[in-house]
Amino acid sequence: MSTKPLLGVYGVSYRFGSKQVLDSVSFELERGDILALLGPNGSGKSTLLKAVAGIIPLHRFRQPGCEGVIRYLGQDFTHVSSRERASHVAYVPPDLRAEFPLSAEEAVLLGTSCHSPSTTGGSRSEEAAVRKAMELCLCWHLRTQDLHTLSGGERQLVAIARSIAQGARILFLDEALSRMDLNHQAEIGKVLKSLASDGYAIVLVAHDLNLASEWAGSALLLRAGKQVALGPINSALTEKNLRILYPGCELNVSNSPFTGAPKVFFGGARPDGR
Repeated sequence: MSTKPLLGVYGVSYRFGSKQVLDSVSFELERGDILALLGPNGSGKSTLLKAVAGIIPLHRFRQPGCEGVIRYLGQDFTHVSSRERASHVAYVPPDLRAEFPLSAEEAVLLGTSCHSPSTTGGSRSEEAAVRKAMELCLCWHLRTQDLHTLSGGERQLVAIARSIAQGARILFLDEALSRMDLNHQAEIGKVLKSLASDGYAIVLVAHDLNLASEWAGSALLLRAGKQVALGPINSALTEKNLRILYPGCELNVSNSPFTGAPKVFFGGARPDGR
């Protein structure tokens, strides 16, 4: 049995002009993992996901400060074709938009294009995958509506459905639950847990730390492109580490009495008076 991780990311750095956005960040994903990627605005979270997914080139321009090793099951993942990458990793942005009229169902169907070059319609298997994904993400009833008429939360449901229909087993969710109402966040959280139990690996970017801690088993904390902590959620999401992420912010961390997950409370003095 292979001991190679599903996805290995090692020493990834990225520079935009004179700004070093990422500085030697590393993590590994196994099947069944849900990793919370946390940090303040501008910490490099989106850049990290896009670099790993191949949306922005890591090595193409050989620019100083842009480097790193990315492996899928031990094999180089930085120089494979975009179609092959898309069959393994799906990136879900904070918002799903189109430059032309597109129904919700058509938007999800586009997720299957990495398996078929046709843009005129899907095969029966693709159409079945689209329906299954949209039903799973509670948006099948929106299938005939134009994407532009949907709310931000509804578009996020469609975007996650598209990533599932894409067939990739690694999902990068970049603030992809941020516009959903509480009910849909809870339901999609259950979906993510179910996918993980089925062998998917998921990276969840969220500014809502309490939401992220509820679903994730581990966390990677970034500040100004540097890795602050990486490990099990209860070890990484500590008051000490959060004060590094958000200096000057009065906060306390306590475990949920229901799930045991660490929860963040803002303001006020600590119960012990310190």
